[in-house]
Amino acid sequence: MRMISILLGLMSVTACSGGASLLDRHVAALGGQEALESVESIQIELEISEPGFTVTGLYIARRDGEVRVDIFDGETRVFSEGLSNGVGWQMFGDGRIEPTSDAGTSALYRGGQRNVYGLHELEQRGHSVSQGEPETIDGLTFVTLDIVMSDGFEERIYLEPETLMHVRSRSEYALHPDLDPEEDRHETRYSDFREIEGVMRSFAQETVDLRTGEIVQTIRITAVQVNPDFESGAFARPVAE
Repeated sequence: MRMISILLGLMSVTACSGGASLLDRHVAALGGQEALESVESIQIELEISEPGFTVTGLYIARRDGEVRVDIFDGETRVFSEGLSNGVGWQMFGDGRIEPTSDAGTSALYRGGQRNVYGLHELEQRGHSVSQGEPETIDGLTFVTLDIVMSDGFEERIYLEPETLMHVRSRSEYALHPDLDPEEDRHETRYSDFREIEGVMRSFAQETVDLRTGEIVQTIRITAVQVNPDFESGAFARPVAE
């Protein structure tokens, strides 16, 4: 169950007017390099809705690449997954533990990179960010950035032209690769931006299957902690219950 697929060789960013690149201007709009680079780890509490169910989740990640996601139905943990020492794992509600697929492991890795690193830091980590062509959607022309992760995953992000907030993204992936590996073209729409420790973050996300137009996932962030203290072993692959 891939609940968060939250997001990426080397190309330079095309300069924009005023001498600053689009990437530089976007990073400044988010809060600046210093604020983004101060994020060593993150904890996100969220509510996830998909057709037929709503659950809550706890997502934690840090810069060394460790990631963990726990999903709850009420007070009951129904699923967990994580990335520990580069190895992906998943644990089901009955305590059974299995490795994640290659696609699932890659999704966990990309999400961790995108949640703790600023876009301006990606190139030094083997990914790329380049300015894309302007694109008009629903009557509004967006400026765009094209991201290519080191594993080849491609994503276009759409910046609102006035605020330069990242309000849409489009990419092709399986929403839950370990349940259904078929990939679809998705658009995620971001809203409800709030400042957390000097960084603007979206607290509402809606993902649409562009082939059908259906909303396939909605995420509402309920709490964010930057640089929290994690318990020892928080990211370790668990033992069977």
